[in-house]
Amino acid sequence: MSNIISHRITKYNPALRASDGSYINAKEWTSIGDIGKTKYNNPTYEEYETVETAYIKAVQLILNEQGISSLKIDSLEQYCEEQDFMNHEQDRTLNTLDIKFNEISALQDSLEITSTHIEKFVRLILREVIWMKLIAENFELSFGYDYYMYISCPELSPEIIIAIEQLGMFVESGIEPMSFEYIIEE
Repeated sequence: MSNIISHRITKYNPALRASDGSYINAKEWTSIGDIGKTKYNNPTYEEYETVETAYIKAVQLILNEQGISSLKIDSLEQYCEEQDFMNHEQDRTLNTLDIKFNEISALQDSLEITSTHIEKFVRLILREVIWMKLIAENFELSFGYDYYMYISCPELSPEIIIAIEQLGMFVESGIEPMSFEYIIEE
């Protein structure tokens, strides 16, 4: 991928970062599991979904600008067996999503997702039901821990960056996704 720039796009204001890049507001929620927790100022489901929707709209703006109408699944991780799915339905994790378990279980690497379905699967990633990268030529969308979104693509126009910022999001260009190395002791 030549002339590709990595962008970290989040709800986190970069002005509230320590010198090492860590976010310093410990009361900021970082997952759907933080809904209703006093430690995170009791976010409601509606507040959560408003922010989640801003992430979706940011992705859609970028895909439209880049002329991308579908993405392929890469590095899929499934966290959802049928019992987990039923539990997610009961605990509101899947609230407002029109999805069936067989749609999740049918996912596999290299499967193409059209723009009409990208919203649903990005919401599932943000709700920690599945994880995957979504890729196209000269484009990669991935998510890190704590509600971090990374998009690698050709340079974003100033108009798109402004539109994303008007959603309440922050675009930080030149920041690569964090990578983790797992060491298994024998």
